Amino acid sequence: MEFNTAIEGMAQAECGTRRLTPAGQISAVLVGLIGAFVIFVTPGFLAVIAQKTGFDNDQLGYLAAFDINAMGVTIGLSTFLLARVPWRLAVSIGLALVIAGNILTALATGFAAMAAARVVAGAGEGIAVGFAFAALGRAANPDRAFSIYLVVGALCSSALLYSLPALQAAVSPATLFLANALVVVPVALGVRWFPEGSIDETDIFAGAGRLDMRLASGALLGVFLFFFALGAMWSYSERIGMAHAIAPGVIATGLSIGTMAGVAGAALAGMLPRRWGRVWPLLLSGAAGVISFLMFDGRVEATGFVVAVVLLQFCWNFAQPLLSGICAEACLRGRVVCAMGSIQTFGTGLGPAAAAATLASGSFAPMIYANSAILAASIAVTVLTIRAERRRRPA
Repeated sequence: MEFNTAIEGMAQAECGTRRLTPAGQISAVLVGLIGAFVIFVTPGFLAVIAQKTGFDNDQLGYLAAFDINAMGVTIGLSTFLLARVPWRLAVSIGLALVIAGNILTALATGFAAMAAARVVAGAGEGIAVGFAFAALGRAANPDRAFSIYLVVGALCSSALLYSLPALQAAVSPATLFLANALVVVPVALGVRWFPEGSIDETDIFAGAGRLDMRLASGALLGVFLFFFALGAMWSYSERIGMAHAIAPGVIATGLSIGTMAGVAGAALAGMLPRRWGRVWPLLLSGAAGVISFLMFDGRVEATGFVVAVVLLQFCWNFAQPLLSGICAEACLRGRVVCAMGSIQTFGTGLGPAAAAATLASGSFAPMIYANSAILAASIAVTVLTIRAERRRRPA
């Protein structure tokens, strides 16, 4: 038996922490989805940017990195602000930045202006994700709370990716970004139900509150490598399909089916009995991810493309609640989960940027094999961390 029951014992030590209410969880899920929207639909996001600007693959990769790494910075800052600022105020500011960034994106034309617009949006997205993750980490069952978040996100992104070619044909890219800004408004109006966690949050600099540094360090390193590899492959999946002359409609369908597979993966992770632990599920997830990467190598046909995307999204969303649960156990107050949001966002942003540097040859093969090795390393690090914790804290 692994350490997946440790959170009950930690709950007694952290009895001052207020648990998440149902209304608070709904608000946290919606705020988190707004924050992570670009990551959920990265291929579609890059396709709309390409339609608007005509940027090449290298520029698109760097632009995604600007947005996602800005998220990473503000998620990291959020970790240190949890005890210092009212959560609802911080989330409201973040959502306002998302609205402003999307409006600026609609107006931008050149690369510098577009990058600046996405930095503004990314900064707001990071605040939203950071505080939403901290809130979800306070749920009685964080694995299940994050599974719900991922299922809702995958359903929404699947519908959008499926309909995106028709939307691109019907309206301009600028209109799509303005619509994205408009969607944020009702979520902002519902911030009054978001938990006000700063009331009982322990200052991370004060040394109070239980924080398992060894567990947190190993888990966060595994998270970074995991999202680095998957972020790169997911970002360029649409570009790989285009490079192999797969029809845009087939690509859109594949991406949509893939995100639906993500729904199944996240839901399955949330239904796993806790006594099963996390080692074998993570090993299976890692194996499926490596297989999906390798299916993008060589000659890619339409069916193979769809299967590869399905496997990629399934393993990503199946593993993420398990990784989130590990981080939640390292600190019941949500500090490590919030830090995880920053780490995974940096990984997701740096992955496409690093991949862009390998595309000078015109081949995706170096990126595919490098990310296969990185994904395998991430699973190895996480499994070793779990087993070390089990030995240190026997059941």
